[in-house]
Amino acid sequence: MVDVIVFNSHGVGQICHVKRLPRLGETMEATNWRVEEDGGKGATVSVALGRLGIKTGYIGKVGEDPWGEMGDKWMSESGVDTKYMYKDKNVATGTGLIMVDENGLNTIVDGDSACKYLTEEEIINAIKGHKEAKYFITGFGMPSEKALYGAKIAKEMFNMLTFCNASPLPSEGLGKTEYIDYLVVNDVEAKIDLELDEDDNTTPKELAEKMINKHSCKGVIITYGPEGSFVHDGKDYWFVKAPKVDAVDTIGAGDGYLAALVANLVWGKTLREASEWATKYASYKVTRKGSMTKEKGKGYPYIEEVNEYFLHNKEII
Repeated sequence: MVDVIVFNSHGVGQICHVKRLPRLGETMEATNWRVEEDGGKGATVSVALGRLGIKTGYIGKVGEDPWGEMGDKWMSESGVDTKYMYKDKNVATGTGLIMVDENGLNTIVDGDSACKYLTEEEIINAIKGHKEAKYFITGFGMPSEKALYGAKIAKEMFNMLTFCNASPLPSEGLGKTEYIDYLVVNDVEAKIDLELDEDDNTTPKELAEKMINKHSCKGVIITYGPEGSFVHDGKDYWFVKAPKVDAVDTIGAGDGYLAALVANLVWGKTLREASEWATKYASYKVTRKGSMTKEKGKGYPYIEEVNEYFLHNKEII
């Protein structure tokens, strides 16, 4: 029995450090290149949820290779049900490249996701196998048509509350998504989706309303990095200002935010309360290096660590 389904990619992240993020066409030096304990968006959201004590089921496809086994191990160790992590000897588990600059900001290049080889039958069977779930999280770490098909099944067949992290935005456009309850993007992606200039001064409320009108979703959640997050539920809207912290690693902060928000809904909180808690959680996450690692004081925190941090940092919280 699970409360949340996560339907997205698992891949292995290769990470390197650069003085600054490269410009178009530039070749530059990178240091400390390594395979990181970091997976695709499906794995990271699942692990973050599992460590918060949420009963989570992962759905996806990987290769019968060490990278796929690694993802299964990471998620299982965090309490995630990986029964529907389909393993296929004919495909390879995806990889990605993460570049981190000296200020801790990152940029990510995603490789092919093995989830592109999921069949409609496999998707339906997996969701049906977790039909008791109330919440469904997907995103475009996998092919967007697969993610949207899964969300459509989750909403129309099982009436789950659906979240879609529309990142990276599909080149063919997103279209109408009336079966999505909440599209989740960052502020840059929101402007790209609406074909606005990077320096456009459209307000968060206007961005969200334009996206709701364009895609026919119920609501929109926009993250603003260290500034906080904005939520529009289709009727009401609010901005949650993030507490100021000394960030050391922003990798996985957005995935952690989404996991924390849905975790709070599972706990019976309102969406406003959930967004407030998730924003604080994400601010805490960036003070910790890594994402999937179990090393003490690093990666996605367990619920006991979050509670202790909140208790001892009331001036921030």
